[in-house]
Amino acid sequence: MLELKNVKKIYETKAGEVHALNGVSLTFPSTGMVFITGKSGCGKTTMLNVIGGLDGIDEGEISVLGKDFSSFTPSEYDSYRNTFIGFIFQEYNLLPEFTVEKNIKIAMELQGRVANEEEFNALLEKVDISELKHRKPSELSGGQRQRVAIARALVKEPRIIMADEPTGALDSNTGIQVLETLKKLSKEKLIIVVSHDIELSERYADRIIRLVDGEVAEDVIFTENQVEANLKNNDDTIIVRNGAELSSEEKDELALAIKSRKKVEIIENLTYREKEFTGEVKVEKPTGEVKLKKSKMKLKSSIALGVKSLAVKPLRLIFTIILSAVAFAVFGLFDTVASFNSSRVVNNLLRSTSSPTVVATMKYVIDDKGGDEYALKLSEEKMNDIARETGYKIKGIYDFEYNSFGSTQTVYRINEISATAVREGTGYYIPNITGIIEFKKEEIKQGGYIGDFGFKIEQGHGRYPEFRYDNNMVTTESRYEIAISTYLAETIMHYLDGEELDGKKIEKIEDILGKSININQKDYTVVGLVNCGAIPEKYEPLKTSTATREETRTLTADFSTYLSAGAYNLMFVADGFQDLIKSEIKKATYYYVGKSKWSVSSIDSIQRGADDYMYSVHDFTDRNVLFFDETRYNSDGSINLADNEVLIHANNLESALFYREISSNLSTLNQIERNAVADLIRNINSINFSVEEKREDLRDIFNYIEVTGENRCRELSITQITEGAGTETKKNVKVVGVYFGMDTSQSVNGSRYRFMVNDNLLNEFNGYTEQGEYSKIIFPSKGTFFGPNVIASYMSNEDGFALSWYGNSALATIKANESTIKQAADLFLYIALVLAVFSMFMLFNYITTSIISKRQTIGVLRGLGSGGKDIFFMFFSESLLIALFNGVLASVFAAVDCIFVNMYIINVMNISISFALFDIRQVLIIFGMSILTAIVSSALPISKIAKEKPVDLIRRP
Repeated sequence: MLELKNVKKIYETKAGEVHALNGVSLTFPSTGMVFITGKSGCGKTTMLNVIGGLDGIDEGEISVLGKDFSSFTPSEYDSYRNTFIGFIFQEYNLLPEFTVEKNIKIAMELQGRVANEEEFNALLEKVDISELKHRKPSELSGGQRQRVAIARALVKEPRIIMADEPTGALDSNTGIQVLETLKKLSKEKLIIVVSHDIELSERYADRIIRLVDGEVAEDVIFTENQVEANLKNNDDTIIVRNGAELSSEEKDELALAIKSRKKVEIIENLTYREKEFTGEVKVEKPTGEVKLKKSKMKLKSSIALGVKSLAVKPLRLIFTIILSAVAFAVFGLFDTVASFNSSRVVNNLLRSTSSPTVVATMKYVIDDKGGDEYALKLSEEKMNDIARETGYKIKGIYDFEYNSFGSTQTVYRINEISATAVREGTGYYIPNITGIIEFKKEEIKQGGYIGDFGFKIEQGHGRYPEFRYDNNMVTTESRYEIAISTYLAETIMHYLDGEELDGKKIEKIEDILGKSININQKDYTVVGLVNCGAIPEKYEPLKTSTATREETRTLTADFSTYLSAGAYNLMFVADGFQDLIKSEIKKATYYYVGKSKWSVSSIDSIQRGADDYMYSVHDFTDRNVLFFDETRYNSDGSINLADNEVLIHANNLESALFYREISSNLSTLNQIERNAVADLIRNINSINFSVEEKREDLRDIFNYIEVTGENRCRELSITQITEGAGTETKKNVKVVGVYFGMDTSQSVNGSRYRFMVNDNLLNEFNGYTEQGEYSKIIFPSKGTFFGPNVIASYMSNEDGFALSWYGNSALATIKANESTIKQAADLFLYIALVLAVFSMFMLFNYITTSIISKRQTIGVLRGLGSGGKDIFFMFFSESLLIALFNGVLASVFAAVDCIFVNMYIINVMNISISFALFDIRQVLIIFGMSILTAIVSSALPISKIAKEKPVDLIRRP
């Protein structure tokens, strides 16, 4: 079974080298009971340790079944102990965290076996500890602990049992029972016992090896010889064969022994032990491979060990967790500032808003021009794109005047009583119309629901507006039908204050149905009242207070934001209302490009106003365009412009091309000729002339003026100036024609100086090409999970298309404070990192110290055959639990800290925005750092401890 060849083990001490084993060569058979004896310090326990793989050797060879130990890897050493060895330690080495039962069963678990409860209980009975199995080792006496250690070794059913002074802590009867048990096992196993008790050794040993100063001084074997006699008289005992018929001489001998007070022992057979020197032990040469069992500790047991370890030093554990959690929490708080970005803040506002809807306006940010921006309107196509990105149902809102921006109209009563006459409730009742919204017939659903926003016309509150036709023309009555919100109806009733509307006193909001109200100097008939959602009760105090009172000022501002986010101040119109407006005013969609100017022939001193807009070529056909070169028209009615070509309004024709101050090459026109040219230009803009007649008028203009074809296409310089940024975009272009019939205003208010260009030139001047009719959009504040993320990114966009939260000053506040916060963010980041390192160090120190303090437990588990993986999981589970406790506590602390910081910002700094946003990012970072610390804290000391020999771990806890 085992073979030692010239084995040496040397210890370095302060006094010099100590040869614990000095050239020991021994061979052990597969069975038998071998005692190793000798004085203290002779090397008995050292031999046990090196044979059992708890310690290494300095010279020589040890082999098991022919396999040399020197070829073992560290994990194979563990497997060797798990497979072959059952240790009975002198100091018991029980796991204090486990019960007696678990201490014993853990040995079986490492072998991947499940205990047979009947056999297991029989084993406990054998060593007399069956009633102790639910106790902890701390509740046992020394003798009881030794019995548990013996049971733990026996339960493994190992090939070799090694016992270091197994009877040292037992009374004589129990000691004999233990040795009797080991003696029986030695019939099938190799039992190696270290003992200083010579008498017991000679009584039970099959072989005794006596060591002196690390060398084998004596190696003897014992054989049992049967005696035929009935009596055997020893010095203090007389042994009698059971059931023997004694002769008279034997009776006298027995009587004399009793008279001499000798102990009488009755046995079945009389034997005597004969001792002889061992000599050469003849064993068969081992064949086959040595199959080693890898340890298989259950994850449940590893976690249980880890959990139980937490209770060893509870006060220190609690203190460490709380202190590190506080540090982690402050880190989390600082990280909310360090990771600040406006998109997160807006996202939080969107998700926390109490309004069921949000209204947004659009803008275009010119990042390369220093962050300049301009308002724009949105096309149906772009609105549908946003709807697809967010998953929201989005509806467009347009203004009263086509191509106007943000026109808010006050609702005037027929009797024109001033709304300012009533001062109470001015912060609550806002009699304004902020836009027009149009729903199609198919969007009016059963039960009075409108669209997908929860809007509803309750029973008895009228109907949704719709056009009626007479000879394919919309009737005048239906043209001006509208629906308003129940809130707006209450507002009108409030300001009427008991007076009549259309000759009838308004006592309830239903009385407004069928009445006319004046909006933007037009009378509209209210045919429906739309419930746009209940207004929260917290705004009720505003109904009886004024907007200027200090105690309601903040609430008033908050309510204004709430109103702007909904449809309370919108005018609901019939399907087709917008198309009707477009057909009446005949205007094209313009594209805002920021502030610009133009000059003639690149002479900047001759400036012709500021032009905020340009037209796209897509808005025109040959019915609205006159080219100087008549060959330019397309057969399908479409028109094309090159990147350096523009069209100007017909009213600009004279001023742009024919001022005599511009060029001396042009003939001087007399006043009659100039008046004739002016008349022709008016003809071009008139709706009373056909396109062909207008082309003829253009030819007549050229006939009045001596100008070549080249000079007709004079160069213009268009310069875009970004306000406050000190940058500009300049482009020299040629005028190749004029447009007409799409502008109603003839005054010099900017409309006279717009250009028509192609998309490339529009983009060059930062004109957003997806502009359209809608000045606002409305969408649900709740709904899809990722919707707020997309909207927030649009609202925080600093380059290109962006959204603004209509009526909400939050974005402006964020932008105003963003630079300050970002400056502080870098400092906060460094502080947060320092706190993180400090927190991780504290946690690392505790976990590392905790693991080092359990060196003996690690050594015992290694001695039982546990592998490094089992040890790691055991202590990592402890570290992980600490990390999880720390993460949860730190996250709670950080979240509470953020609440208080935000309360300070809102209540003390009067900034109604939560800048300290504790979200999943901080939770993940806190838990990530905690778990990383747990891994590192476990891996480093365990990897270091794993390199140590189990015997050193057991001896030096």
